[in-house]
Amino acid sequence: MRSILCPVDASETLDDRVETALALARATKGHVTFQISTPFAQMAVWEPFGGATISAAAIADAREGDEKLQRQLDARMASQDVPFDVTIEDSGHVEAAAAAARFADIVVDTLDHPSLEELVLGLRSPVLAVPRGLPMLTFDAPVLVAWDGGHESANALRASLPFLRMASAVHLVTVREKADTFPASEAACYLSRHDLHAEVHERERNGSIAFTLEECAREVGAGLIVMGLFGHSRLRELLVGGVSREMLDRSQIPLLLAH
Repeated sequence: MRSILCPVDASETLDDRVETALALARATKGHVTFQISTPFAQMAVWEPFGGATISAAAIADAREGDEKLQRQLDARMASQDVPFDVTIEDSGHVEAAAAAARFADIVVDTLDHPSLEELVLGLRSPVLAVPRGLPMLTFDAPVLVAWDGGHESANALRASLPFLRMASAVHLVTVREKADTFPASEAACYLSRHDLHAEVHERERNGSIAFTLEECAREVGAGLIVMGLFGHSRLRELLVGGVSREMLDRSQIPLLLAH
């Protein structure tokens, strides 16, 4: 996790993202790129009444806001012990992150960001999403890996290896619903080849799967939950909700997400 991308804006969750990214960089001796993005080109549309003047004023205000945030971050980071840079991109949140993530090991964001799902689905890099007001400042707590045998959970498991090496314990949890072609024991075997010895839990469903996972996470004192996003078809998730959607909506524990 030497190359950390942290999209930022002037929202209330700015500190959550910044402090999490800095803590992760210290733990991994990494570099943080703070990315400010505004789709200026999309703002430059012709208004039927007012012409380009309104668009030009809006663009000027947005640029001024981005440059102000850049100066604030530069000043804030000057006293920190973490290498960093701050960039301004003429693009939307997801598009800018997707471009920069080509050379990022991980992206740091917040669980309540409106584009989080699109971000995870559009990136090859894993996304560390923290709850509002709860930055992730330490990485030695136990980690819970939500395992359903699918490609998404396998991708998330592989992406989580640097976190699992820092964790005090690793818990592989599967919620019993149906026979799993790739049981958690095989995932545990994979981890053992990386000198990581996980405790395997098979739980009966207690209410929703998301609630069952959260319940187990609290029991083991997990500081992070690793999970794949959208383990079933996207249409099914849209129609009936799903574990991914519920976890994004309710989790008070940071999530490491991969697709």
